[in-house]
Amino acid sequence: MIIITPEEDAEQIQQALATVYRELGELREQLVFLKEEARNGGDADAKDVKATVASLRSSLETCMKLETQVAECRRKQSLIAQGGYALDLDAARTEIGCRLDRLRHCSRARDFS
Repeated sequence: MIIITPEEDAEQIQQALATVYRELGELREQLVFLKEEARNGGDADAKDVKATVASLRSSLETCMKLETQVAECRRKQSLIAQGGYALDLDAARTEIGCRLDRLRHCSRARDFS
């Protein structure tokens, strides 16, 4: 029987979210570096700045999506039984059906023996 635990889904999403947060930190550092370089009259290339801002924007969008998924997992988790798990009734129904089919098959085989 399959047991559904929302903690597993939430954990995977949290790991992805942590990865995005790390990426955001790296992009922020890169943006600060480019900003300082531009202030000091350095060779801050406009293409680099645009690419960094675009990556930052994309990562922020991903982060917001993942945070929404985490919130959804937490909402689902709050609806699960107090024991912290739920049964996959569709899988249980299928498994019971298969077992009943095997029993029917065995009983028919005995009729012919």
